[in-house]
Amino acid sequence: MQPFTLLDSILTPEGRRLSLHRRGEDFFLQLDGEELMSSREPGSECELARLGCRALPRPEAPRVLIGGLGFGYTLRATLALLPPRARVVVAEIFPSVVAWNRERLPAFFSDTLRDPRVEIRVADLHSVLGEAEAYDALLLDVDNGPSAWCLEANGRLYQGAGLERLAAALVPCGTLAVWSAYPDPVFVKRLGKAGFAAAKAHSLRSRGERGRRHTVFVAEKPRAPLGHRLRPG
Repeated sequence: MQPFTLLDSILTPEGRRLSLHRRGEDFFLQLDGEELMSSREPGSECELARLGCRALPRPEAPRVLIGGLGFGYTLRATLALLPPRARVVVAEIFPSVVAWNRERLPAFFSDTLRDPRVEIRVADLHSVLGEAEAYDALLLDVDNGPSAWCLEANGRLYQGAGLERLAAALVPCGTLAVWSAYPDPVFVKRLGKAGFAAAKAHSLRSRGERGRRHTVFVAEKPRAPLGHRLRPG
């Protein structure tokens, strides 16, 4: 087996090491030595896009917000599903991840960022959610799951107030889709308590019918709020 080659690394504001590696033709993103993603197993990241964009309220000119760039697989799959008038905003907190896609990875990765429908914002997802724009779909892949955060500050996204903030950033009947490395039945219940409808966990393989099992949580913002008013943040 070929060894891993370290291409670059940074320290996050919380003192954790985020690093980019290569082995043969494959690329890997690690946090403190734990794999976050790889170019070998992009299946569930692509399914995140499919599940999140399958029922867009404004199909002719949808607006989609992706939390986390990674290696751009969710972004690429989203663009393949959307029409020319679509707009896709990608919120990526680490400037180095954007730079790695543009400078360290093959053109297959960097070309996606040049699509005219794409806007890259080097910013915390939570701050982007506080802006006035409302989206047809929110696709989140910023952590290893609702209980496995890459940054401690991300934990607020998956609790009551954070989920209400996510709902407020969606148009009525918009979709929230959240990637996770693990199942989390409690999170499905939490989505319902926050006012989302039809919350469901989808178990998926990372490589077609093979590879590790991942989970994508999908829920819909109802046309009218359920039980309480969704606060705009």
